[in-house]
Amino acid sequence: MNKTITLPNILSLLRIFMIPPIIFLMINVNDRIFPYLIVVYVFTVFLDFLDGFIARNFSQESDLGKIIDPLADKFLVLSILLTLTIKFDFPVWLAVFIVLRDALILWASLILFTSKKIVKPSLVIGKFTFGLLSLLLFVFIVDLHEKVDLLLLKRFLIVLSSAFLLWSWFEYLLVYLREKNGQKKLNFNS
Repeated sequence: MNKTITLPNILSLLRIFMIPPIIFLMINVNDRIFPYLIVVYVFTVFLDFLDGFIARNFSQESDLGKIIDPLADKFLVLSILLTLTIKFDFPVWLAVFIVLRDALILWASLILFTSKKIVKPSLVIGKFTFGLLSLLLFVFIVDLHEKVDLLLLKRFLIVLSSAFLLWSWFEYLLVYLREKNGQKKLNFNS
């Protein structure tokens, strides 16, 4: 568990380095650039699933990986969110909701690490929510093409993503409260 330089950690770093090309392609999107944007985005999201698969199945998990993997997720989502919100039609309220949720999760993780030296891995619901957000962002990116109109799909995914964002935030809050109080289960009766 003390390994630092592992393939999954390198893949997480690669995901962070893929952010500038994605943003550049989004800002300069046209018919010629559009296919490259799609390929680079899908490749970057695929790296997230690949690093997790390798870490779990080939004993490559590390404390650094538990930190860098979710950070890479958050940097990717935040960068694309800012670009879609400022330059395109992504809903501001949803972007704020996503950023606040992630900031609260990062803040709670930092408190647990500094006060109790606890590094919690991402929850399954958190990973699923990231996958759903990746799909939502993908649909918004595909919709950047002038010949594509995905309005109904975007609306559906906005509602679904909002529900999962709220659910995952609540699950992370419960984990934080349990760890902070040193409990296996929360007692809401006291």
